[in-house]
Amino acid sequence: MSKDALTRGGRAVFALLAVAAIVSAGTANAIRTTLGGRRVDLDVATAVREVIEENRASTHEPTLVRMRVRAGAELTDWLRFDSMTVGTVGGPTLLHTRAGIYTWTGTFQDVSPAVDFEEIYFDINVADFDLRIGKQRLAWGKLDRFQPTDVLAPFSYIDPLLLDEAERKIGVPALQGSYYLPGSLGWLEENRFTVVWVPRYLPYRFPVAGCTLRGTASQCGIERWFPPAAVPSPPYFTVPAGSFVPPNPRLEVPLTYGLQDDNLPAFNLPNSGIGLRHTARVGTSDVALYYYHGYDNNPAFLLTADAAGNPDPASPIGVKDLRGITTLSPAFADVDMGGFDVAYAYDRFAVRGEAAFINGRNFARDVNSLLRGPTLPDSFKRDLQRALVQLAMGAGRVPVSLPPSAVKRNAVEWGLGADYTYEGYMLLVQVNQTDVIDNDEPLLIQNIDTRLLANLRKSFFSDTLQAQLLGLQGIESGYSMLRTRIRYKFTDHILAEAGYLFVSGRSQSVIGQYKRNGQGWIQLEYVL
Repeated sequence: MSKDALTRGGRAVFALLAVAAIVSAGTANAIRTTLGGRRVDLDVATAVREVIEENRASTHEPTLVRMRVRAGAELTDWLRFDSMTVGTVGGPTLLHTRAGIYTWTGTFQDVSPAVDFEEIYFDINVADFDLRIGKQRLAWGKLDRFQPTDVLAPFSYIDPLLLDEAERKIGVPALQGSYYLPGSLGWLEENRFTVVWVPRYLPYRFPVAGCTLRGTASQCGIERWFPPAAVPSPPYFTVPAGSFVPPNPRLEVPLTYGLQDDNLPAFNLPNSGIGLRHTARVGTSDVALYYYHGYDNNPAFLLTADAAGNPDPASPIGVKDLRGITTLSPAFADVDMGGFDVAYAYDRFAVRGEAAFINGRNFARDVNSLLRGPTLPDSFKRDLQRALVQLAMGAGRVPVSLPPSAVKRNAVEWGLGADYTYEGYMLLVQVNQTDVIDNDEPLLIQNIDTRLLANLRKSFFSDTLQAQLLGLQGIESGYSMLRTRIRYKFTDHILAEAGYLFVSGRSQSVIGQYKRNGQGWIQLEYVL
């Protein structure tokens, strides 16, 4: 299918959503009606957002238009249908290469206009048994923002810091069944057993980046929210003089950079995911036990490299037009996770705890650490010299072995949070920690990586005005993030929002790598 056809198709689908919103806007409230004696629901929300970048050198992000349509219907006394569709135009997808629908198989997707059928499922409720079948957002855990047990469904990182976790969660095809046990099991009351089967793994979602060679220099196109730690920067590789025998002159090798997206785990039974959860009440506390086996939602990447060039007997290295061809692909990991959480509330105070052990998780490294350094490892020197010999003999393109850009390790993740509400104020304080076991490689996180989170919200004038201050500090990784937000409700349907995002810290960290992306924003939203 041609790019123009995809563009027309995407715009057509988005136009249908727009028509639904315009037609619905004529009513006073969200549609709640009956059809054949059964309830039918329709909710529509449309938002327009403009970003003001703090770094004036960065490309300006186009105005984002986002529409969310929820539709549901009671089909019988025991069967219900629900769906959520999101359409977007503009925003952080400056380099979009197509329009249409987000696919199930792509990690790197820049789509605008875009439509995402985030949830389409049926709920079956019979006595003490619930069954949900279809594409659905799955979320485990009780903590805020960082849930150690939440490994079932992936996230989108196209707009990673302005959108909340629930908005970035990607729906996955799944079958989820729950059984409510009558009575109690000793001191365990309100027991609920849940089994989740995910027959097909859906990958996490990132924007795009690429570097091509123009003459002897590389030119790059990189989305603002593509992780900088996954891009060679600057786009060349230095080979120090005297690295080889016989000695070579200093070499500045330009790099091309591309994305490869064809290594998704095959759609078969061994690659499906299975999750088990048991929730109960113990006295006044809520507790849960979790187990999951399947592919992880923690993002990591694999960088590979080839050397390319043409024979040149006059060159000191026997090669001319030497260049490096680097390719980034997602690195998926099959993991086992076991964990628990607990929550206790008393009056205005609540405390939550959560912990998990993850076996075989991929952890990302800064790809620049693979290509930079005062000295090159001897094994890499030998491999590079072997490639030059083959290029001098006319090979044209030869693979070069790089150290792994993602390493598989076991880890323990835990967190503890507490919140307190008083006269419209809600203060949440939380600490999370990741302990990477038996690791001696430099990662984007530290082997002991602690994060402090604070979230303060306050409502004014009978909830007409809402303010939020969210702060995140990486202790060992050395990054900070601050997000302020003010929302004003003009009517029950029209809201305005203004905010500011501040990011600082080490470039070789999960959050600090975005330190050039500080920005303010304003948003107008219509909610049916």
